[in-house]
Amino acid sequence: MKRDDKRRPLSAGTVFMLVMMAVVLVGSAVVLARLSSGASVDLGKLNMQFLDLQSGQPAGGNEADNAAAAAGKQEQKAPAFPEAPGGAAVSGTQPENVSGGKPGTAKQTETAEQPASRAKETDPPVSDSFTLTVGGTVSLEGEVLKNAWNTDSKTYDLSDIMLLLKPELHGDLNAVFLENILSDTEKANDTVAPEALADLLQDAGFRLAAAGFSKAYDKGTEGVAGTWMALDERSVIPTGIRPEDRQDTLEIITVNGMKAAFLQYTGTVPSKTRKKMIKEGTERTVPEAEIGLIAEEIGTAREQGAEAVIVLLKWGKTDSKPDSGQQELAAQIAQAGADLIIGSGSRIPQGAEYLTGKDGRKVLCIWSLGSLITGDRTNPKHMAGYLLNVTIRRNGKGGTDILAPEYTPVYTWKYKQDGRFYYRCLASDQPVPDGMDSEQQKTMSKAEKTVSDVLAGSPLTVRSR
Repeated sequence: MKRDDKRRPLSAGTVFMLVMMAVVLVGSAVVLARLSSGASVDLGKLNMQFLDLQSGQPAGGNEADNAAAAAGKQEQKAPAFPEAPGGAAVSGTQPENVSGGKPGTAKQTETAEQPASRAKETDPPVSDSFTLTVGGTVSLEGEVLKNAWNTDSKTYDLSDIMLLLKPELHGDLNAVFLENILSDTEKANDTVAPEALADLLQDAGFRLAAAGFSKAYDKGTEGVAGTWMALDERSVIPTGIRPEDRQDTLEIITVNGMKAAFLQYTGTVPSKTRKKMIKEGTERTVPEAEIGLIAEEIGTAREQGAEAVIVLLKWGKTDSKPDSGQQELAAQIAQAGADLIIGSGSRIPQGAEYLTGKDGRKVLCIWSLGSLITGDRTNPKHMAGYLLNVTIRRNGKGGTDILAPEYTPVYTWKYKQDGRFYYRCLASDQPVPDGMDSEQQKTMSKAEKTVSDVLAGSPLTVRSR
């Protein structure tokens, strides 16, 4: 038999084994040499490369390549901050009192099942801005309370009044004006409402209530303290009323890492009531809309770290325009350093304009947001109001800017079902809800036109959706 002298080429497996043997021998020699000399061995500095079993190429790169790859891998694993469902309420908002914490405020705590690293993952991001939505006057009076009474349970059922409006309340902070003393021990009437109203505000997503109004002191300091507690216990921050132990306390709230002061004042308290408060030494129980006090507290808020100062005013009469006294006071408040002025109290929506503030800045002034919930059916204008929507942002110059001012027209709808009347607050520029008859549709259209007419030519535009 003839012998074939042609040599076969080495297989890939053989090549792999020979390379591995060489690597092991060289590595062993280096390590043994180091060990015999007593020096420490850093395997990472040997820069040894190994073959990838599939490609036959060296697996892994040099130190720089490996570090870059590790950094990229770590970046991919960084957790993203969770979004608040629906962008609603005060997710990421920590209400606080600068003098040492606000009672009744929920705080984030770490449990045994939650490691420290988990707490960092769920902390909301700090931002340079937050969105604010403010509604007009809530006043449970007359027919609203009468028809909310449940004869079977002997309680007031207010749970669905804002059901149709709730989707519109998705600011980082939602605020509202309140014209009721809250009490479950006093008889309910046009001035006093059950504490169920505080539940309604909480459920709707409001986290601040401007509770100073003309009759806020009608039940004395006990009525003020009871209203304050009813709101605070439901995590709704009260402003515009101050119990006896909080006469000089300002509400400074942290939202998305920004500190904002919400200062409310009432200009409609009867002179007889005001004199009584002064005599009793409780004049700041319902702070007066007077420029000396307002300017003083704007300065104090700034000293306590407030980056934005929002002044809320319960003022004016039932009219479509502010009077000369309101215009003069607003101009003074702008000059005193307020960033935003928001009014309510006329029960009729009024317009908005820019005023000249400190150092020539433009200060947005809303004269009146009108009504949010009312039992007054005498005039479509009394059933109308609007939500103010703005973004408050740091301007990088030590102050803040009020951006994207928008409005949502609202309407209080009254309808009858199964022999009982119901009230619903809704956005009047949205599709007509089921069950609204033609007469109610006409009334809602008139209410919407009232709002659009007073805001024509103003800095506000209809809120985009």
